[in-house]
Amino acid sequence: MKNDANGYLQDLINAGLTENEAKVYHCLLMKQHFTATEISRCTNVNRSKIYSVLENLNKMGLCIEKLGKVRKFEAVNPDVAFTKLIEEQKDALDRLLQLPKLLSPLYNKQKNNSYPLDFIQVFSTPASIIKKHHTLELESRECVLSFCKPPYAMSRELDIHEEQWQSMKTGVTYKSIFEVERDDPLFFAQRMKNFELQGEEIKVADHLPIKLHVFDDHTVMFSMINKLSPEENLTYLVIEHSDLAESLISTFYLYWEKALRVDDFLDRENIDLSDFIREHDIKQE
Repeated sequence: MKNDANGYLQDLINAGLTENEAKVYHCLLMKQHFTATEISRCTNVNRSKIYSVLENLNKMGLCIEKLGKVRKFEAVNPDVAFTKLIEEQKDALDRLLQLPKLLSPLYNKQKNNSYPLDFIQVFSTPASIIKKHHTLELESRECVLSFCKPPYAMSRELDIHEEQWQSMKTGVTYKSIFEVERDDPLFFAQRMKNFELQGEEIKVADHLPIKLHVFDDHTVMFSMINKLSPEENLTYLVIEHSDLAESLISTFYLYWEKALRVDDFLDRENIDLSDFIREHDIKQE
C-alpha cells in the first residue's frame, strides 16, 4: 500500500478525477467536516475554484454538503463512494468490448479486396496517439472536425500546434467543439479565443459524449477512457471507412448547431478577454 499523499493523489487522477478534485477529496478524508476556506488552505487550491470542484465531487458521489449556517462538506465513505465510478468504468469497458462485434462487419466487407487493408488501428500510449493524430492532420486535404474533451494526450497549450498550422496553411479547415473545463475557466476561455484568433473555427459545449476527430470524409479517430488500466489511460481507435465517417460527420454537425460560439460563452460566463485580445493584436502587428 502507498503511504504518501502523492501516491493516493495519482491513483485518484488515474481513476478519472482532475488534479484539483483529487486534492480536495483526499483532504476531505482527513476529518469529518470542512468549510470551503479550510479546504482551500488544506489543498492550496484557489478558493474561487473550490465550489466548482466540490460540485463535481458531489455529482460523482464522492462528497456531500452538510446543511447549516455555515456550508460544510464531508467525504463519502470510499467503500460506498467509488461504487458509482466502478460501475461507470465497467460500462465503459463493456462498450469497448462491444466494438469488435460492431466493427467486424465493416472489416469483413473489405475482406475480398485484392490488397490488404488495415483500416482499424488501436493506439494506447500518448506518444503513439499524438504521432498518429499529427500524421492524419498533415495528410488531410479539406477538413478536420473534432470533439475535444479531457483527459488530453497532447499538452494544453495556448497556441495551435505546429502540425495543425502546417495543415491550415495548405487550406484545410479546422472546426472543433471543446467541452468546458471548469477547473480553470479563464485559461480555458483564453485558449478557445486564441485558437479562434489563429484561424480555427471554435465552439463550446458543456458536455461531449466522446473524444472524436474526423479527417476529410474517410478517416475517424476516437477514444475510450481506459479507467481500469491507469498505465494506459487512453485507448484510441483509428478507422478508415467512408460510411462511418459520413455518420460521424452528421453527428458532429448536430452538436455544432447546439454549441456556443466563443463570444457567447464569454458572455454567459462573464469573462472579459479584452486585454488578452489586445495583446494578441499587438503581437500580430
